[in-house]
Amino acid sequence: MIGWFADFFRFVWGLFYWNTRKSWFRLRGGRGRSPCQNPSDSGRAYETHCDACLHWDRPARFTRVCPLLVATPQGLRCSVNTSAVRPFWGRVGGYTGGSLLGIYLAGAIGVFIFLRVIGYPVSIVHVTWPGLWYRVPQARSAYFFEQGNQAFAAGRVREGLLFFDNAYKFDPSNYLAGLALARNYQTSRPVISDALFARLYREHPGRRAATAQDWFRALLARGDFAQVAAMAGHELVADSPHASAWMRALIFATRQLRDDTPLRALLGNTDPRIKPWRTLLETELFLQSAQRAAARTSLLRPWPRDSPPYSLFYQVETLLSLGENFTALDQLGRSVGRLDDETALALRFAAYARAGLQPRLAYEFNTLLSRPLTPPVIKLLSAHLIRYPDPVLFQNFYTKFERARLPLDIENAGAHFSVLCVAGVHSDRARMDEQITRLKALAAASFIGLNLVADFFNNESAAQRIVTFLPILPVPLEVTYALLERYPGAASRPAAPGALNP
Repeated sequence: MIGWFADFFRFVWGLFYWNTRKSWFRLRGGRGRSPCQNPSDSGRAYETHCDACLHWDRPARFTRVCPLLVATPQGLRCSVNTSAVRPFWGRVGGYTGGSLLGIYLAGAIGVFIFLRVIGYPVSIVHVTWPGLWYRVPQARSAYFFEQGNQAFAAGRVREGLLFFDNAYKFDPSNYLAGLALARNYQTSRPVISDALFARLYREHPGRRAATAQDWFRALLARGDFAQVAAMAGHELVADSPHASAWMRALIFATRQLRDDTPLRALLGNTDPRIKPWRTLLETELFLQSAQRAAARTSLLRPWPRDSPPYSLFYQVETLLSLGENFTALDQLGRSVGRLDDETALALRFAAYARAGLQPRLAYEFNTLLSRPLTPPVIKLLSAHLIRYPDPVLFQNFYTKFERARLPLDIENAGAHFSVLCVAGVHSDRARMDEQITRLKALAAASFIGLNLVADFFNNESAAQRIVTFLPILPVPLEVTYALLERYPGAASRPAAPGALNP
């Protein structure tokens, strides 16, 4: 064994040493003394001994370095004349390349086994093929993202955030990890949340519209109306399919800010995509500058039939805010089919409530309750009862909701938390506490945000604004609007320079 190891190191050394000397011999024209043949021999083929193999434990092993050494009846001899002695660099390359490849593959297999034992979803091809090495950090990111989801499901929020952070650091292209971080930082670290949303908005153009909507929901729930107005003004032009939603956000934000500057800037924009909104913008500017008569005249004047869907919603809703309840109902009745059923029903409920048509409202409200409760129906009824509290209708609604026994899952979470807020608006402490207890039990974890909700609606912290806890409530957008309308609070901070940087 010792002899084998000794010959192995002689082999490694000999590959480079003897081939280098032979190369130098060839550069001198192959004249004179050969570097490896015995100088006392004739120098002729099959008669000359090889000096290079004399010190090997088994001289025949030298043939791996130089194939010119062959076995003859007289022993090992060089098979060429002195002038034909030459190097074999191909063997050097072959042995060296093979050895490096073997070491590389052994290392890659070791790394693959290590990563798989940890749980990273990598393939052996991802580890061994350099062109697919980028898949390794992606796999690590996917692993940490999954761990983060599991941690959140078990109520370990801090641990989950750490996993999401690692997932995003390993793979900045992991959109879902970045989005999870941005969503969960919106309350505790709003500056970091905005920076993450801005990065996702820039680096994932294919998902820009979805990112903007998520970012908008975070800003709206935090009461950051200045940034909402800035984003809505930009997306109104950039995201035409959702222009109506963005116009509503812009109108809402400017009303909260009591600042019509974004509306004036938009009205002065020459982009053709702004043209369908000019009548609405002019009307809103009349309204925000306290020119109610001019606003009313504009609302009663026929608007173009090809106006965006939100224009009709805006007309009816604004007429209601001006006290023109029956006019609003007439306008809604003349526009059948231009609004979806849910929006039209919400406006009709609002008109009934404002006009004092309680029997009509109760009839349609209870008719809707007679059908199976679904998240969209709960959203509609919750938003209405937040804007127009009614103890009798709330009693019917809550009784139906209790009987429905909706499971607390992703699909129904918004419904549960919406009903909690409706109970708070109606100052029904018993039902609110009952709902909080149920939510904590169903979530299998203590949700500290629920205590903030209870404190707010119980008026135990009069200075507390609803935006303190609204970002952590998974309520639908319409319920968020309704809560902010009912509890407007102070205006938000000015928009940070460069916050929205498409």
